[in-house]
Amino acid sequence: MKRNISDLLDRYPAEDVELGGNTPYSPTRIKEITMKKIHTEAKSSKRGFQPARLLAAAAVAAALSVSALAAGRLFGAGELFQDFFRPEEGALSQGQVDAIDQLGQVLIGEGDTAPAPVTSNGATITPIAAIADENVYYLRLLVEAPAGTALPDLDEGHYYQFFGNAPGEALTLDAADGARFGYNMDRTVLADSEPNDNRKEFVLCFTMGYGDASGVKFNDGGSKILTIPGLWVQDAQKGYTPVFTGEFRFDIGLNFQSKTVELDAKGASWTDPVLGYTNTLEYLALSPLSLSFRYRTTLPENKYFGPDVSIAVVLKDGTQFVPVYDTTQNLVDYLKGYHDLEPEDILPLSGEPGQDTQGYIAFDEPLDLSQVDCVLFGDVKIPVGAE
Repeated sequence: MKRNISDLLDRYPAEDVELGGNTPYSPTRIKEITMKKIHTEAKSSKRGFQPARLLAAAAVAAALSVSALAAGRLFGAGELFQDFFRPEEGALSQGQVDAIDQLGQVLIGEGDTAPAPVTSNGATITPIAAIADENVYYLRLLVEAPAGTALPDLDEGHYYQFFGNAPGEALTLDAADGARFGYNMDRTVLADSEPNDNRKEFVLCFTMGYGDASGVKFNDGGSKILTIPGLWVQDAQKGYTPVFTGEFRFDIGLNFQSKTVELDAKGASWTDPVLGYTNTLEYLALSPLSLSFRYRTTLPENKYFGPDVSIAVVLKDGTQFVPVYDTTQNLVDYLKGYHDLEPEDILPLSGEPGQDTQGYIAFDEPLDLSQVDCVLFGDVKIPVGAE
């Protein structure tokens, strides 16, 4: 849903908006900035998930600027996230932007169910926009430190974190009904056109724990309570220095709709060419943000590795949106080179079949389902009839 920028700013604390000048540095920040060379940093560690690109400074400024308000521009989730997901070369297609719009929400001015800005100990955190499917959740935040505290770009080896390392300093995301689920979190610092003030924007990316069996989904419509204890700077020695602390609680789980397409794939199989085990699909589904799968494997349980996945999303122009995973030979070579193990030493190739394996692959940019031709599971071609 698109909103006029004036609507988006209805719940924004206008008394804090400054039309000119810089926020003064605290003495400790002056010393810190003097010693640092300005950079930004983004990272991710999950297999199959590539680091998202930084949001362009012009888009960040436009979303909340007085000039954009005067121009009366319209903003949807697609526009607010498109440069964050932008490929290294080129731009997202209109279909990809539309896919984000369909999945996402602009949270400012969205009504009673949208999380309102929270102020604690002089700092304010404002949820701006969000995108979610069953497996992945992106949340864009505006962070305002207390007056007199700047949020500069940090040099290499120093990172902003929404948690510390002492008791009571953990970021948490909980289902309101008490259901426990596993998740990972990455955060990206967005490009900042005014790095000397007390404002900075971030995107938090939550990914469901791989193999999580709780039944919780990011877009199931149930409340998900995000609690942020403040903002810290982590150094290269994993020391944490607080910028500000407080209690910032948001319900970020409401009003998302699924755009996932379940594919007719049950029974499709792939046999690993190196170790000879077979994976047989039980479930395969595709959304603009991820691909979900569940399959039964004949690979016996062992202490070295689980069954591999050979899968690809093929677009109508013939390009592969997700490359095939086929890493068993590399793993066998590693075990042989470093542990002097042959395949027959790794596991008994004739044994009781393993259990169902489930997981997902998160995409590094949104997928326009209308442009998908098929999903390949090994050599099996599974057509995608998405509209």
